[in-house]
Amino acid sequence: MSNAIQLDLFHGVLLTTEQQKEVNGFVERQEKYAVNAQKRTNEIMLMLDRAGFIQGVDYDSNFEVHEVTREREFGYSYDNSNYIHEVTYMNSVGNVYLKVNRIKDGVVIQYNSSVSKEGDKLMCTSVTSQYRYYKPSSLLAKYEEHNELVINQLEQKNKQKIALNTIVKKYQTLYPDATVTIGSDYYRSRGNYTDFPIVKVLFKSGSWVSFQLGWGSEMDKERFHKKHDAQTETTKDLLDRFNNQKA
Repeated sequence: MSNAIQLDLFHGVLLTTEQQKEVNGFVERQEKYAVNAQKRTNEIMLMLDRAGFIQGVDYDSNFEVHEVTREREFGYSYDNSNYIHEVTYMNSVGNVYLKVNRIKDGVVIQYNSSVSKEGDKLMCTSVTSQYRYYKPSSLLAKYEEHNELVINQLEQKNKQKIALNTIVKKYQTLYPDATVTIGSDYYRSRGNYTDFPIVKVLFKSGSWVSFQLGWGSEMDKERFHKKHDAQTETTKDLLDRFNNQKA
């Protein structure tokens, strides 16, 4: 028992010299990590301020350091040297984050997206198209561009909703026995798929016609998209129909 240096008051067991050294090392590492994390947080906030970000408007921080007392596992399980010890240490949590726009339930809301630092550059993947670090001034430009784009997207969605409802009402009036619904289709470009809204007019026969929205300010002036004719036509039927067409 000569190598036991401390009585663990929480469990009533003695820690060996090596065990106490391991616990002390953990406490020291946590304190060092907390100091470095606080320094990094201060540097990020200073970089954001200098670039023109406004704290409380564009960004904020929930970083904090506090003392905690918790049970931790030490040692190694592979040689059965692991043990549980209650230890008091400095714990750091939180980060610096940008207030990023997104659309939820038809309105623009803000969510917190963390900012990381590498040298004199910053990264926030929620507002950039690439996983890379940018000069703070460049990140500000991308942040403002992203938030404005989200607002414009919501305005566009609201305009689309009005136009779609107008088109639906038009074809419900023209063809009261048909089922008129709002749906979506997509087009593919270079392996990427892009959705767009459509209005589908489904007749009792199973035939249907779908429309896309019009261009620009004439969004409610629909364009033909696709059709399906449930009635089959033989070659003779086709020839007869062509023969009966007026010149």
